[in-house]
Amino acid sequence: MSVEKTYEWFEKSSSMYELSSYILPFFKEASIKDNMAIVKHLQTHGMFRFWKEGQKTQQELKKNNIFRFVKQEEQLLRNKWNGPDVPIIILPVDEKNRKIRVKFGSKSGLAFHDKLFLFLSAHSTKESISAIMTHEYNHICRLEKMPKEEKDMTLLDTMILEGLAENAVHERLGESETAKWVTLYSQKQLEHFQTRMLKPYFGLHRQDERLFSSLMYGKGYFPEMLGYAVGYNIVNQYLLKKRAKVGNVLSLSAESFLLT
Repeated sequence: MSVEKTYEWFEKSSSMYELSSYILPFFKEASIKDNMAIVKHLQTHGMFRFWKEGQKTQQELKKNNIFRFVKQEEQLLRNKWNGPDVPIIILPVDEKNRKIRVKFGSKSGLAFHDKLFLFLSAHSTKESISAIMTHEYNHICRLEKMPKEEKDMTLLDTMILEGLAENAVHERLGESETAKWVTLYSQKQLEHFQTRMLKPYFGLHRQDERLFSSLMYGKGYFPEMLGYAVGYNIVNQYLLKKRAKVGNVLSLSAESFLLT
């Protein structure tokens, strides 16, 4: 697995448009006309938006040896879960985004089956980088091992995907590095949310993007980070009952985690 030298992309670019030409080849079915659409998609998941600030952050990430540290993390996690070899693309995070700054600790990520994007701050601690790397690389391992194509994933599949990833963070790094949404609700509330709000939509596909997003993130009248929080609890309760580790259950179907 390669950690791309994205700082060299910045050295050779003078705008977001020029930078996009280095990102585009990682999307094999995309053409040059798609380059800025890809950038905008990455920005919705936390990538920086302002060129000069991004340049400065990227220089500091290089100076702080973050690329070497991420490579060490990759080797550890790949051995831990017998994971696949995919490129890791480190780019600055959007630090002006209040949600990312407050709720996610100025870090974000986006995993595909064949690549991993990390959006980091120059102020990111190594512990927080370990947490986001653990979460996102676990996604890649799950996507490789799950008994279903990524395009066919349902709401329940996505809840379990997120639940596995954050349980992996807890298992490896402890409660201090888990996301804030893990502790938003009581066990009673989570069980109520699962039965009344989410269960009727377990089979929902991403084609209904608005409802899907609302259920996962808790938009509108749905509780904050609804699908994430319940997904974490479903996986956590399964692991406790079975006395299992995340690495032991990456190939199970999402339905297997629903205890009766």
